[in-house]
Amino acid sequence: MKKLLTFRLDDISPGLKQNNLDRLEQIFDAYSIRPMLGVVPACEDEHLKVEPCDEDEFWRNIERLNEKGWTIALHGYNHVYTNDNSGLLRANPFSEFAGVDYEEQLNKISKGRDILMSHGLRAEFFMAPGHTFDENTLKALVANGIFRITDGYTNCLYERDGVVFYPCKLSEPKTVKTIDTVCIHLNNWEDKDFTELEEFLKKNREICTNFDYIRTNFEVVQYDKSIIRQEEKYRRNKNRKQKAAESETMQKYLRRSYSDNRWIKMIKRIIFLPMLIRR
Repeated sequence: MKKLLTFRLDDISPGLKQNNLDRLEQIFDAYSIRPMLGVVPACEDEHLKVEPCDEDEFWRNIERLNEKGWTIALHGYNHVYTNDNSGLLRANPFSEFAGVDYEEQLNKISKGRDILMSHGLRAEFFMAPGHTFDENTLKALVANGIFRITDGYTNCLYERDGVVFYPCKLSEPKTVKTIDTVCIHLNNWEDKDFTELEEFLKKNREICTNFDYIRTNFEVVQYDKSIIRQEEKYRRNKNRKQKAAESETMQKYLRRSYSDNRWIKMIKRIIFLPMLIRR
C-alpha cells in the first residue's frame, strides 16, 4: 500500500486566528497541497472566537479557498459539547453528537449543510467535534447526502452504514506506513509549528497528497472484524502511551530533557534515556 499523508484544519469558524490560516495557506501553496477545511457553520463555542472578525469577510475567504480546490468538511453544527458520550471511536468523553437522538442530529446536520450551501459550499466530508459520533450520526449524514467522514483508526478506507471513513490518527506531521491524516488546530499554532511543517514538507513532499487523490485512487473495504481489530489495537496502544506519558517518571524525564532548541532537546532526550530504561 502507498504511503500517503493528507491534512485537515479543524475549528474553521468566524473569530479564528486569521494570520495563522494565511501562513498555512502560503506553506501549502508552496508545495501544491490542498488540505481540508473543517467549517463550523453556526459556531457557539466561545473558545474558538479568539479574534474580532467580519463574518462576511470570513465566508468570502472560505469560498476563495474552496475555489482553489481546498476540500470542505461540515465540522458539526455549533461545536458545543452537550454530554460525555465517547461515541463509536471512544475518542473523547465529550460530544456534540454521540448519544443525541436521531431527529436532533438530523436537524443539526441539515441546518449546517444548508448554511454552507448558502455560501456556495458543498460539504464533501463530515468532521465530528471531539471525534465523537454514533450510528445516528451516520444515518443523518447519509440522509443529507454526505457519504464521507474524516476519522478512524485504521490503515485503510472503509465503509460503514453507507459512510466511508478516512483514517485520521495524527496531530502533527510524521512519516507514515500507509494512509493517514494530520489534524491541525490552527488557533493553537506557534512559530515553531509552522517551521516544523515546512521542514517536514521539504523532506517528505512526495508522500503528501490531497483528499481528491485518495478518494479516486484507493479501494474502500467493508467494515468487518479485521477493521474492528485494527481499531482496538490502536486504542490499546494509545491508552498505553497515554498512561506512560502521565507517569511521574516520564514527567521527570521530559522536564530534565526539555529545551527550546530542538537539537539540544534531542541530545538531552538521548542522554537522559536511562531514566526510562531503569523504570
